[in-house]
Amino acid sequence: MRLFLLSSISLLLLPLLFFGCSSTQIKEREEYSTYLSRDYLQNLDFSGQDLVATLIGNSWYYVREDGKAISVIRDDNGEADRFREGLARTRINGKIGFFNKTLDIVLKPIYDFAFPFHNGISEICVGCQEVKEGEHSMLNGGSWKRINRAGLILEE
Repeated sequence: MRLFLLSSISLLLLPLLFFGCSSTQIKEREEYSTYLSRDYLQNLDFSGQDLVATLIGNSWYYVREDGKAISVIRDDNGEADRFREGLARTRINGKIGFFNKTLDIVLKPIYDFAFPFHNGISEICVGCQEVKEGEHSMLNGGSWKRINRAGLILEE
């Protein structure tokens, strides 16, 4: 009897599970970060810093003490991109975006290339391609624009 009662209640609640929430109530959340294991974190030296840069395989990551990590692009010297004006760059699925020091994405990765911010402005490119020339790379083609820290395109 008890099993029958529980099954009946479950069947009554099932429609609520599927139809009780409208799609506007379910917030889609994109994850750009990951969490590292405690074992890995024990090998990092935070020494009072909120973040450390660490090389995992061939990729740089910024890591918080709680293990939250986000990939960061390499600068000209092969090091982790530095924060400029509170933002650093990440490359996810081939696109560049910006994140802050709490490792939250501020500008989604939608640009084919983006320079670091300087005086509140970043030069971005959509449609450009990176062309290797020896140990350096050049950018070819695309549409270049300037954006502010909110991601709004600035008029020329």
